[in-house]
Amino acid sequence: MWIADRDFDRAKGVALELPCATAVALDVTDDESWRACMARVMDASGSLDILINAAGISTASGKSGVLDVDLDSWRTIFRVNVEGTLLGCQHAMRAMDRRGGSIVNISSTTAVAPTATLAAYGASKAAVLQLTKSVAAACAIERLPIRCNAVMPGMTDTPLLSAMSPEYRQSWEKEIPLGRFALPEEVSEVIAFLASDAAAYVNGAGYLVDGGLVARPVVK
Repeated sequence: MWIADRDFDRAKGVALELPCATAVALDVTDDESWRACMARVMDASGSLDILINAAGISTASGKSGVLDVDLDSWRTIFRVNVEGTLLGCQHAMRAMDRRGGSIVNISSTTAVAPTATLAAYGASKAAVLQLTKSVAAACAIERLPIRCNAVMPGMTDTPLLSAMSPEYRQSWEKEIPLGRFALPEEVSEVIAFLASDAAAYVNGAGYLVDGGLVARPVVK
């Protein structure tokens, strides 16, 4: 298992907590960084079976709404969330090739549900979902035994939400049918399923992991 992050010290910290994990530096927005990362993985392991494209940012400045998001912020978010995912898929397809493998991209509920306050993030995650389907289709056309699926988490207890006020959190929890945020491991279980042979016939799919948030009734 390889843990990749542009912050190598953070990658090492995560790798130390996992059995048989190795840290590697990777800037997902940089094609050369991907090449170097994949070269190290292939030299050490000889193959790539699974890739999880999990790098992402929700904001690049303090203003993220439809009206006030600036183009620099929009482009930064798309560069990380969409271009980073595209590069990951491209390099994984080349490494897996005829041997096959599984790619799992991290999208979001905002890919299918509108968000007025995170315009760039929502649009980028919708692009990730569509890209996932395109990768699955491209592999099928080329007869590559590579599956590509997406996970669409809802509100999840991660450091990304650490600045959320208790009041704002409670307002969200009231909207979630299960009444709480997801635990990271509840999302990772779905990722592990899609990456495994148990999902051998799942391809080009987007899995919601949102406690029923998107399915909640609009009219009660």
